[in-house]
Amino acid sequence: MKLEKALCLGLALLIPELALAKLPFSNELFGKVEATMDFCTQIDPPKAEKYQEKKKLIVKGLPDNEVAEARATEEYKTAYHSTTEEAAKGPKDEAVKSCSAALESKN
Repeated sequence: MKLEKALCLGLALLIPELALAKLPFSNELFGKVEATMDFCTQIDPPKAEKYQEKKKLIVKGLPDNEVAEARATEEYKTAYHSTTEEAAKGPKDEAVKSCSAALESKN
């Protein structure tokens, strides 16, 4: 649970920085961020569109082929899978609060 909160808070702070970058983040971090936004979409359906908008900001302006290549790496896949598993372990109500906090961060 503490890990989940820390992860969501950390990602909420990193998303604006990642959105301004040109793929200077690792495939591992990319996998963690996308997994978190996808997890939030699943557990908080009323705000699903907002989570997906945040997710799109991360790759805004990047060539589709670079994004696809990053998603195809083992680092991305491993990070995505482990983040999804870890996030699912905590209480849903706490996860929804953490996800909502990520939405409130500045873009």
